[in-house]
Amino acid sequence: MDHREKGDRSGRVLQVHSVPTLGDNIRIAVEVVAIIAAGLWALYTFVYEQRIKPLSEAPAFSLPTIVDQGATVNGVAFLTIHKRLQNTGNIPVDIAAEALTVYGEVIVNNSRRYKRIESPASVTVKADVPRLPTALLFSFAKLRAGAVGGNQKTDFFVPAHSAAEESFLVAVPVKAYPVIKIERRDYVQKAPVRPKIDIRIVKTPLGGYDLQSTLLEGEYDSEQEYAIRPQ
Repeated sequence: MDHREKGDRSGRVLQVHSVPTLGDNIRIAVEVVAIIAAGLWALYTFVYEQRIKPLSEAPAFSLPTIVDQGATVNGVAFLTIHKRLQNTGNIPVDIAAEALTVYGEVIVNNSRRYKRIESPASVTVKADVPRLPTALLFSFAKLRAGAVGGNQKTDFFVPAHSAAEESFLVAVPVKAYPVIKIERRDYVQKAPVRPKIDIRIVKTPLGGYDLQSTLLEGEYDSEQEYAIRPQ
């Protein structure tokens, strides 16, 4: 027989109910509050870590430009230039505007360049044969959705911990230009870009295209040379 059931002399079964004491009620109330608080804390922690905290972080990314040299046909080398955005941070980023220009360089014969740059923290010495950009081989500039006056239907949105790239095929007459120079400029900010960046497309002295803005925040410039491999 259940300990809560008792029989009287008439054979009836009586139910005996225990009444919680004040201490029991307080303990139950404390346990309920603790469970609710733990749930709310877990929810807040998840929302904070996944939603709130990333929004306060600064973007983290890299902008490598990679050159792959393919076949050389009739003295013309075909290069594939990969313009890449690698998002290593926890928030999405977007390129509001971009420009990339490739120049052919000639080697200045019978001369030697000596250049020394010193600072309290570093010293650079360069003594080599000068190269001179003389010809425009490829150039483009684009204003996307994050730029004032840009094409609002195009962006370069890259989610957190992912990458995207554009690739361009450039043909280079090897004998004429044994070295190329790649100049790149990007305006990158947290997505969506707000407010939009005031940028305009300008012409370079050799006929290429570049970007110009009074806003320096979010502007990233790079310049590199690539020597064409003989084949």
